[in-house]
Amino acid sequence: MTDYHPDSTLFGGYRPFTNHLLLLIDEANVPSTLVPSAFSWFAPGASDSFEQSTTAAVELGYRLVKRRAFLRTLGTVGVCTAIAGCTTRSNEEPTPTPTPNPGDEAVSPDPSPQLSVLNAVEDLGMDPTGQEAIDDILDDAYEDDTVVEFPPGDYLVTREHDWDRGVSNFQLVGLGKSHKDVQFVFPTNGSGEQFRMLRITSGDSHVLKNFSIQQTDDDTTSADIWLANDDGALIEDVEWLGRTPSDSHARDQLLLFDCTSVDGVNVARRVYMREGAELPGYPNGVAGIRITERSVGEVKMIDCHIEQRGSSSFRATHTRGVLRVEGGLFKNNDNTNMRISAGDHPSKTSWIKGATVVVDADNLNEHAHDGDKLDSPEGLRIDSTGHGYTGVLIEDCDFIFRSSPFSPGIITAPTYGSHGGFTLRNCRIINDTSVQTIHAGPVDTAIADEPWGMVLDNVTITGSCTRQPYGSAVVIGNNRNRSRIIDSCIHLPDGRVGGVLVDTADDCSIENTSINVSGPPTRTRGTTTLSLQNVSHTETCAFRDR
Repeated sequence: MTDYHPDSTLFGGYRPFTNHLLLLIDEANVPSTLVPSAFSWFAPGASDSFEQSTTAAVELGYRLVKRRAFLRTLGTVGVCTAIAGCTTRSNEEPTPTPTPNPGDEAVSPDPSPQLSVLNAVEDLGMDPTGQEAIDDILDDAYEDDTVVEFPPGDYLVTREHDWDRGVSNFQLVGLGKSHKDVQFVFPTNGSGEQFRMLRITSGDSHVLKNFSIQQTDDDTTSADIWLANDDGALIEDVEWLGRTPSDSHARDQLLLFDCTSVDGVNVARRVYMREGAELPGYPNGVAGIRITERSVGEVKMIDCHIEQRGSSSFRATHTRGVLRVEGGLFKNNDNTNMRISAGDHPSKTSWIKGATVVVDADNLNEHAHDGDKLDSPEGLRIDSTGHGYTGVLIEDCDFIFRSSPFSPGIITAPTYGSHGGFTLRNCRIINDTSVQTIHAGPVDTAIADEPWGMVLDNVTITGSCTRQPYGSAVVIGNNRNRSRIIDSCIHLPDGRVGGVLVDTADDCSIENTSINVSGPPTRTRGTTTLSLQNVSHTETCAFRDR
C-alpha cells in the first residue's frame, strides 16, 4: 500500500474509516497526488466540522472505487450514521434520550431493508450491445436486497440461471422509457432446446420490471421464466417479443408463476405476449402463463394482454391457491383463452373481473405467418383437472366471438375437469358464430365439491348466430342442481336457436329474465325440476350495469 501514514492529529478518532477508505483507494491505483487535497478537511485548523470532513472523504471514495465495495466498507466501519449527521462531537454534551411513558405500547415498525442499487453497465460491467454474455456477472449479483438496473440496450443470456437460495428482495429493472428499451437476447436456439432464462424457486419479493425478452421471429428460439416466491413477487411491464415456437422447441409455457405461501400474494401486472406463435393445435402449442400445483397462495394478473398463443393464455387448474385476474385482453389464443379453477385456498376463491376475451379467427394480427390458423379456441374453460374445486367467480367480463373454427364453447365446464359450481355476474356475451355459447357439462358428484350449480346473474347473450350444437344457447348438464339464471337476457333471433336446456338437474330456476330466441325458450330432459318466474319472450337485451 502507498505510504500515506495519516497521524492521529490529522485524522482524529476516525482511523478505522480512513484506513479502510485508503486501502480501497490504493487498490484502485488512485494517484497519491489526489489524496491530500481530498482529505484537506481533516487538516488541523481547516475545519472543525466532522460532517464536512466525512462528506469530502466519502465523495472521493464513491468516485474512485467500485461503488459496491465502497458501500460495503461504509457499512463495515459504521460511518453511514455519521454522514447523516447522527454523530456527536466528543466535546459536546450528548442530547438526552427521553424516557418513554410506562403505558406507551407503541411498537416501531421493522425498518425497510436498505437496497444495494447497481447499474448493470457502470457498476457491474455488463455489455449493453448484446455481444458479450452477462451470465457470470448476473449470477454474482444475485443477493438479498439488491437491485440491478439495466440502461437501454441488449443483454445476452446464454444459459439458464437456476436460483434456489432463499434470496429476499432481488430486482431486475430496466431503466428505459419503454419496456422495449431493455431487451434480453439469446443465441439462436437449436431444435428441441426448450431454453429457460430464469428458474427462481424460493425466496420472496423478487421484482422483474420494465424489460422485454426477445425470442426473434424464427421457429426455434424462445426463453421462459419460472418464478416461485413465498410473497411479494412482482412482474411488471414485461413483454415476450417475437414468435413463440411449438413445444417441440420451447417449454410448455412462457411464464410459470407460483405463490408458495398460503398468506402470500404475487402479482403479474401488464405482462404482454402478443407477437404471435406457432399454432400446431392441441396439445403441441405453448401457453402464456401457468400457475402450478406448487402455488398455495394468491397470484394476481392485472391488465395483461395475451394474444395468439398456441395454447391457453393462462392456466390455473392444478393450483391449491387462487388466481385472481383483473382486467386485461385475451385474444385469439388457441385451445382456450382462459382456463381457471376456484382453487383450494382456506379463505379465498379465484376470480376473473373486468377482462375481455375476443375470438376472431378470420382476422389474426399482423404477426401471423402464412398458414397460421386457430384450431379450436374456447373463450373460458372452468376446469379443476380432477380436483373437484368449486365456486369460481367471473364478473364484469366481455366475451366476443366474431369468427371461429370448431370449438367446445365460449364458456365451458367440461365433465373431465370435475369442477363444481361457478358464477357469471354482470357479463356480456356476443356470439356471431355457431360455437356453443355456454355449456356446463355433467358434474361428477363423487369428485366435485358442492355447490354444483351454475349461476348467471345479470348476463346478456346476443349476436347473429343461427344455430347451436346443443340446440340452445345455455346448457345446464346432469347434476348441476340448483342452477339459477336471474336478471338476465338472451336475444338470439336468427336461424333456429333455443334459449336454455336443463338436462337432468334438480331445483333449477329462471327468474326476471328475457329469453327472446328463434327456437324454444326453455327445454328440459330427464328428471328435471325447472321453476320459471317472471320470464318474458319479447324483449331485446339492454345490459344493466350495476
